[in-house]
Parts: sequence; structure tokens; C-alpha cells
Amino acid sequence: MVRHRPLVVVCVVVVLSVHLASAEIGLMKNAGGKLKNFFGFLGNSQQSAKPQQQETPTCSCRCGDRNDASRIVGGKPANANEFPWMVRLSYFNRFYCGGMLINDRYVLTAAHCVKGFMWFMIKVTFGEHDRCNDTNKPESRFVLRAVSGDFSFLNFDHDIALLRLNDRVPITETIRPICLPKTADELYEGINATAAGWGTLAEHGKPSCVLHEVTVPVMANDECKKTNYNAKMITDNMMCAGYEQGQKDACQGDSGGPLVRERDDKRYELIGVVSWGNGCARPGYPGVYTRITRYLDWIRENSKDGCFCED
Repeated sequence: MVRHRPLVVVCVVVVLSVHLASAEIGLMKNAGGKLKNFFGFLGNSQQSAKPQQQETPTCSCRCGDRNDASRIVGGKPANANEFPWMVRLSYFNRFYCGGMLINDRYVLTAAHCVKGFMWFMIKVTFGEHDRCNDTNKPESRFVLRAVSGDFSFLNFDHDIALLRLNDRVPITETIRPICLPKTADELYEGINATAAGWGTLAEHGKPSCVLHEVTVPVMANDECKKTNYNAKMITDNMMCAGYEQGQKDACQGDSGGPLVRERDDKRYELIGVVSWGNGCARPGYPGVYTRITRYLDWIRENSKDGCFCED
């Protein structure tokens, strides 16, 4: 996660611009926010993406089934394939962001993980637990198209993107989509939610080899605006999760990953995308996530040619 404000972004761009090239990325006008990952700051040529016209097919599978009954600071290692919707994004074979599978053809991530990147060089890896274990040969795909919204590094609003894969992904015990919310009305205030990622385990640490998870309470936006953040930084398209005293949080490298909650039917649904924050697990600075319920129509409209599991 990028955990700093725009003044710091200028410094980061200088360091990273030698590694990145500008790229094309699809632009949707009806969606499309703050600093959590140190990637994607170069400009890009934007083109409008045409919505898919066909009806959304349904697959004979279930979304949101976690394989365990039981960006991450203060968290714990996840069990192998515990979160089968979890994906790892690599750029020129270097890990930099997370994401989650929503159907057999589309991955959801943060816009700041793709804006300014050559999206066709983004590799998406599925069913992985230990990313440093070279003996495993996990399923992988490349990005055929990236669609984001009105995202800007100035305010990190609309920090969400869809990645269309170059081929469909087989739905298995270790590769399974996350459920989307059924309605846009739920605010999730006060519930415990789980974030997962291969990000750093401390603010200035190195990315983790194994997937970690952390459980944090979701805050009301009015409550988040009373933290050390400037109230104007928190928009209705965002949600905050974390503890007043810090200690547990997502961190650098967790960007684009999921914030999920367990439903009454014991299945999991996606409620947020790891977006930004000030540092990692600092007191008074909860993690900020893109609020999924604000983008349900946009997600479904732009991923119609993928096969969704039954919900």
C-alpha cells in the first residue's frame, strides 16, 4: 500500500520512473483514489472501454468458499490456499500488488496497481501460498485488457480496476472466485473483516513470501473522518478499517488485495479493495479501502463475458 500523501509521491516517482513505462489502460467514466503502493505513477494514454453486451453466464460452482474454518501488519500466516480467490500481480516477474478473482475471466484490483503500467506485462498468478517456492507451478495468466475509472493519484478516489485475462481460469478447490455483495445498501459498520496479502509485515520491511491475513473492524466513515486524516480525504467511495491504537493493518505490497467479510451462510464476500493509508498500522491512521458496494453495477457491466459462480 502506498501509505503517504501526494507530496511524497513526487519523490517516489523519481526513484521508480526508471523501471516503469507508460501504458494504455481502458477508462470508464462512471467509476474510477490515496497512496498505498509505490507503483503506477507514470502517465498513460486512456481509451474508453466498450461494455460487453452479452448476458452474464453462470457456472456450476460456488463463490466465497474459504478453505479453512479457522498487506499485513500484526497479522498471521494464512493456511495454504485458505483464500482461493487471492491472486498475485507481477510486473516483469516482480511481485507488486494483489487482487482477487471474481469470475473465471476477471480479476479485481486497485487502479493504482495498473495505472501507468504496460498492462500486457502484468502476470496474474492463482492458487499460490508461498510465492518464494519455485518448485510449485501455479496457474497463471496475462492481462488482455485493463479497465479503470476516474482514478487520480491526487485524491485516490475510485481506486478500482478490472483485469480481463487472456484465457479463462479453471475453477478448482484452490482457485475459486470471491462473492460480490448482493445489494449496495450494506455499510458493514462495526463488523470484523479480513484483509490478506503478501505485503510487508512492517512499515519498512520486505514483502512476505507466504500469504498473511489480518482481521480488522470496519469503521463508520464519520468515525474515520475524526481520526488523524483530513476529513476531506475520506470520500463515500472509501471505507476505513483498523484499530485506534494501530498494531494491525495492511501495508506496502498488499495494495489491490481483498477486504472480505463472512456472511451468515459461512461464505465470504468482497467488501473492500486495499487502497491507501498513512504508514502501516500507525495509531490514528486506519487502513483505507475502496468500497465495493459503490461499484457493483460497474463491475457487473464490465465483466459480463466472464462466468460467475452461483451465489
